Amino acid sequence: MPKKLAIDWDEAELRIVVGNCSGTQVTVTHAAVLPLESTDVFKTLRTFVSEQGLEKNEALVAIGRGKAELRELQLPPVPDEELPDIVRFQAIRNFASAGDSASIDYLITSRSEQGVKAIAAAVAPDKLAEIKEVCSDAELQVKRIALRPLAAAALFLSRAKRNVGEGDTVLVDLLNDDAEIIVVRDGNVIFVRTVRIAASETARPRALVGELRRSLMACGASGTPKQVVLWGRESVHKREVDQLAEATGAPVEMVNPFDLVDVDRKTADRLPEHVGRLAPLVGLLACDEVCPERLIDFLNPRQRLEEKPSRWRTAAIIGIPVAAALLMGYLGYRQLRSLDSEIEQLSQANAGMKEQVDAAIRSVARTEKVDEFLDADANWLDELQKIAAKLPPSHEVMLKSVVASSDLRTGVSTVTLTGSASDQSVIEKLEEAIRDDDHSVVGEGASEQEGRNAYRWVFTEKISMPPDYAHRLRYEGIQAANEKQELPSTEDPNPAEEAAETAPAESIDSVMPSPEVSSEPPTEAASEPLMEPATDPATDPATEASSETPSETESESVSEEVQA
Repeated sequence: MPKKLAIDWDEAELRIVVGNCSGTQVTVTHAAVLPLESTDVFKTLRTFVSEQGLEKNEALVAIGRGKAELRELQLPPVPDEELPDIVRFQAIRNFASAGDSASIDYLITSRSEQGVKAIAAAVAPDKLAEIKEVCSDAELQVKRIALRPLAAAALFLSRAKRNVGEGDTVLVDLLNDDAEIIVVRDGNVIFVRTVRIAASETARPRALVGELRRSLMACGASGTPKQVVLWGRESVHKREVDQLAEATGAPVEMVNPFDLVDVDRKTADRLPEHVGRLAPLVGLLACDEVCPERLIDFLNPRQRLEEKPSRWRTAAIIGIPVAAALLMGYLGYRQLRSLDSEIEQLSQANAGMKEQVDAAIRSVARTEKVDEFLDADANWLDELQKIAAKLPPSHEVMLKSVVASSDLRTGVSTVTLTGSASDQSVIEKLEEAIRDDDHSVVGEGASEQEGRNAYRWVFTEKISMPPDYAHRLRYEGIQAANEKQELPSTEDPNPAEEAAETAPAESIDSVMPSPEVSSEPPTEAASEPLMEPATDPATDPATEASSETPSETESESVSEEVQA
């Protein structure tokens, strides 16, 4: 039978139980409690393993409550295969030391329609690494790292069947300075607690009784427990047995863990005095192969169960795509052969059209250069016609200058209007009339001039057009012209429309006192005055001296010209 070592240590001592394990058959061959000097567990374990010739064997390690964080979780009623993910999610949220890399395992304590109750435990990865390092130094192979109190409870529930029944059973394991209390209800562990107790023989029983009462209250136990089980020999723990029986009113039973397994003769004669401290280790050996589900194992935590696919299903999953790929490959090969011949024909045809394509490319390049030049300059006659059509009446506004410019770098065209208005609201009305998606209007200043002149408000408005505006209008005009040529001419052109098309330049002249149009081409970021303003009546000294309101005849004349 394979030999296995169950190991446990704290600050004071190293506990070891060695046994031959095969299924339910466990035979203990070595049992020792070794004191630790200067907490050198490496040297003590290595020496024991070397003297007994136990190298290369499997090690089952039990760790105490102090090295793991333990919580009771309330979970929704979910299937067993989903519990590992839910427990891990809850543990990461509720545990202080349970990060993404922590090892988390759990044990279900009860299940009902309302939900599932479980005891979850988490261990930080650095503690697991330390345990593996200790075993590796002694040339042992770590198979399990289990929670110590549950290992002792698993031994009691799996081996002492005559003591298990309905009601609450309290298991007590007395260590050097600690006491581990486990409450079992109806055959399931419902509560685990590790407490520090005094080392004095006189104070120890009283402290144990107080901790036992607090544990029963914490787990919601009502009344007297069915029994109290104390691991060890009656001769060693007689005082604790008497005080526990008196305090709880329940029968107290002493259980020697080695009575639940086979022990060879030599080992039976050399068992340590405090055999109760070795109960978790005997439980590890007894439950390793038979009932590992009763343990919380940090090295092999519970995982989501994955269905093993059948061989036929695997073959179908692999074979069908492969056959489909081969079929598609053959069809693709046939298609490619036909496409190759078509490509060859098209290549020959393209070679014959190369000269025409080259000529078209050169023509497109020339057209793009012309477009770049034309895009930098708007059609000023059309723009002035649009602005004139949107101006307020002549008795409300009078333009003094119109300056148009284009920036060859940015392609933005700008018209600057300078004039006078009868009221500030007229200026706002002018801005709203001209402003649209292609014309942004920015007022660069408006002020009221003193005097009795009807045009008391002097303003400057800057109208900007985006770079693509001239390009878009030009090609829309070209498209409209082409469509007009394609339509049959059924009616004579309307003389009034012809006159309207030739009128844009005359409309703006009617509101300009003395315009002068510059015919020079636009330069980069330079402004060209298209019309020179007449003398400003609001700023000319001669006009200020005689600031009189224009005559009705003059106002009517200006209004009629703007409306035309």
